[in-house]
Amino acid sequence: MKADEPKDANKIPYWVISQKYAITLMLKPASMAGKKTCLGFSLPLSCGEFIILLYSSLRFSWFSSSITQLIILYHIKIYSQMDYKKLGFKAGIEIHQQLDTHKLFCGCPSVIAEDEPDFRVERRMRAVAGEIGEVDPAALHEFYRNRRFVYEAYADLNCLVELDEEPPHLLNQEALEIVCEISLLLNGSLVDEMQVMRKTVIDGSNTSGFQRTMLVAVDGFLKTSEGRVDIPLICLEEDAARKIRTESNTTVYRLDRLGIPLVELGTSPDIKNPKHAREVAEKLGLLLRATGRVKRGLGTIRQDLNVSIKGGERIEIKGVQDLKLIDKVMAAEVKRQLMLLEVLKELKNRGVKKSDLVHELIDLTDYFSETKSKFFIKRLDSKARVYAMRLPGFRGLLKNKLGPELAQYAKNISGVKGIIHSDELPGYGLSSKEVKLLGNRLCEGVNDAYAIFLENKKTAQMVSNTLFNRCVKAFEGVPEETRRSTGDGKTVYMRPLPGSARMYPETDEPLIKLSDKTISRLKKNLPKKPDELIKDYLRVGLSEELANQVLRSAVNQRFIGLVDEYPNVDPTFMATTLTSTPKEIKKRFDVEVKHLGEHHFRMLFDYLGEGKISRDSVIKVLLGIARNPAKTVEDIVRDEKLGMASNKGLLDVVDKIVEENQVFIKEQGLRAVGPLTGKVLSEFGGGADGKAVSALIKKKISEMGV
Repeated sequence: MKADEPKDANKIPYWVISQKYAITLMLKPASMAGKKTCLGFSLPLSCGEFIILLYSSLRFSWFSSSITQLIILYHIKIYSQMDYKKLGFKAGIEIHQQLDTHKLFCGCPSVIAEDEPDFRVERRMRAVAGEIGEVDPAALHEFYRNRRFVYEAYADLNCLVELDEEPPHLLNQEALEIVCEISLLLNGSLVDEMQVMRKTVIDGSNTSGFQRTMLVAVDGFLKTSEGRVDIPLICLEEDAARKIRTESNTTVYRLDRLGIPLVELGTSPDIKNPKHAREVAEKLGLLLRATGRVKRGLGTIRQDLNVSIKGGERIEIKGVQDLKLIDKVMAAEVKRQLMLLEVLKELKNRGVKKSDLVHELIDLTDYFSETKSKFFIKRLDSKARVYAMRLPGFRGLLKNKLGPELAQYAKNISGVKGIIHSDELPGYGLSSKEVKLLGNRLCEGVNDAYAIFLENKKTAQMVSNTLFNRCVKAFEGVPEETRRSTGDGKTVYMRPLPGSARMYPETDEPLIKLSDKTISRLKKNLPKKPDELIKDYLRVGLSEELANQVLRSAVNQRFIGLVDEYPNVDPTFMATTLTSTPKEIKKRFDVEVKHLGEHHFRMLFDYLGEGKISRDSVIKVLLGIARNPAKTVEDIVRDEKLGMASNKGLLDVVDKIVEENQVFIKEQGLRAVGPLTGKVLSEFGGGADGKAVSALIKKKISEMGV
């Protein structure tokens, strides 16, 4: 509110600013002083907005007006959460998790390379009909973009299968058994016969133009706090190539990732709200990691989301890697769809129809022959021309609404950097006179809008086609499409939603039928589920927090076995060493710890259990191996002189330290134990147990009668 606005409490507008917090203002005009009646309203505000409002209240004169004395009683409250049930919210999740085995249709290792590739090949794709004779609309969309694809490969990580120069080898049986295990853990039913299928891929991420996939199980389910979530399909498929960069119409991929086996899990639309979506993803991720047979680390698991609300269509969101972003992405998508439905509603209220849209490309270059806009001058100097198209009835529906949608479509399909629309003018250095001229030329009614783009004629025609088609879709509300996660909770347009014409059988692979003996073996040897593992960890004395850390570690299934194997090592210390110590080493010493393997920890626990080293030496041993991966635990203990001191040697050093510090002990009493323990340990360089040393010093001090 501005300082010169009316100061009558009844004139203060109702502002809707945000969904999370609200401030309630009770307004009492001076004429009502002493009465119980007052005017009240609530303003939804964020904390920051409330502070700004309060500051403004104190700053401007309307707060202390002599006409109206405002008694402001305020409180901040959590605003009610969006009613997702009322919105008709439907959502499902697809999870793609890499398996820890070699590639699916050849013997190449599943390793992501860090060095430069050995060779490159170039391909172009074209759309072809699927099994039922129809061309997938998403494939056709990409074909029209005239894309060029460059594939980088490695001599030791890739073969002719990944280059699509040789038929696929027989299916990786280990990968199939891992997915069967996961299916059974999710209460699924294995299918009688498994048929490898080809699924059309249109972004160039597969050299063949399709991805191989196969249905392994059906009718699985997961129990959650919001009830049962069905998992109707569980598949085994190959991962795509890794995108490196995109330049103009050329995309560069790397083939080290192509062919790595994936398990794909798809839920039914049983997810109740964004928070529930995150819970489902976390539970599925924990179950997958609990098998101990999936890859770990950034990029090894990806989540695709499917979201719709009442009145809209299904939206697929690809590539949400961070679990923490799932609820944020879903909530943002619901708000986006609500905005699109509001745009549709307003168009109807205005009486705007599809037929009002006219696909006409208008050249307005001459209007800007004397422009002072640096932006326009720069584009015109590069031989671009100024083109426009009318958007009748869309005024006020573009800025922060349909405008970003139009820009994303234009960028994605036409390759332009952006567009300008009338809702954001004046801007871009244009004068008010130029904006008025544009309005007179392009707007016939008060609700008309327009878009401008500075391109060559061929590109401008592509842009106008794209904008026209997207504005036509505005009359559908929420059009079906695939969007891409940007990694910050937002999404951008990617392509049309793939149709059913993208799947057909793989003729180079035989049908697969698991024997009853194999299925029986798999059921008998199923790994424990996460909740069972947690109970085991708590039973051996781990705290709940530490138990959850072990559950998320690579040794979750083997931890209890390690506890049984090394009974003289405290389970809590063992768990901390396995989960936290490597992170501490990396953080404190800036040393890569990926070379620390389970065999190193086993030898370390062997030395600890036999009393050959102390707990205080553990970090030094692991740090030594991290810095020198070729060395063993034995090498580090010997080279760093970390072996435990003999009992006699330890007693001799304790006696010496106590004798040298008689005065200090008499002054400090038992408070001297800590400092003296440190002195003794420094004599052995970690080759003594701190607790044992502390106990000996306490005993010596007690014997002195201090």
